[in-house]
Amino acid sequence: MQEPSLPIETPAFRKVDSGHGVQWWGSAWRLLFHRSAAGVWIVMCLIAFVAILILSAIQVLGSIAGQVAWFVFSGGLMLAARKTDEGTPPAVGDLFAGFGPQLGPLAIGGLLLGVVVLLVGGAATVAGIGGFVAAAYAALTGNLALLLGLGATTLLVVLIALVLLVPVFMAGWFAPALIAFRQQPPVEALKTSLGACWANVGALTVYGLLWIAFAIATLFTFGIAWLVLWPLMVLSTYAAYRDLFDAS
Repeated sequence: MQEPSLPIETPAFRKVDSGHGVQWWGSAWRLLFHRSAAGVWIVMCLIAFVAILILSAIQVLGSIAGQVAWFVFSGGLMLAARKTDEGTPPAVGDLFAGFGPQLGPLAIGGLLLGVVVLLVGGAATVAGIGGFVAAAYAALTGNLALLLGLGATTLLVVLIALVLLVPVFMAGWFAPALIAFRQQPPVEALKTSLGACWANVGALTVYGLLWIAFAIATLFTFGIAWLVLWPLMVLSTYAAYRDLFDAS
């Protein structure tokens, strides 16, 4: 008697080569100027940036509030990106599309990520303060060996914090899109985003190196080029999502 075959689970995302990290930026550039939408995209990103900046200035919980706002606005921006991709010019009001039916899941996803970032940042801050106090004592007592050792330890703490934040940012990159487009629960969306980024770390590395190059290039424009780089970051995120999750 033939045993029934088990269903084969289709991967939630596909794996691509590192060259796709360049393609995501190219797709973003085309979407930005599709149907003269660049002005609308700049305004939307500027509004979101100012709102997040104001919320982040709140003491103690500001970073978490900013993270929640970023998640909700990102959901709206992803929907606006798909609208642009389908040939319809976006409107500034599309920025607030994340405040619709998926507001709860988007807010929860941002809250979870914000708490983790706060914990990692808090631990690094405490370690940094302790290192600074010990370094000041070593300097006053003339203990050069202790001072050098504490400096190396502080640098190590910073590097560890940055390493810990990498998977956090990976988890948050596609999560708003997964919640907005696929209605995935927040935890599942964060896990799926992390898995997709980890499986495509080569393309993500190329994408990140290009982002660093573009960010450095904005210095030659006294920061004005950020008005274009912000929407390109949003649209390249959408392009990467479409490439990995909706390739068909």
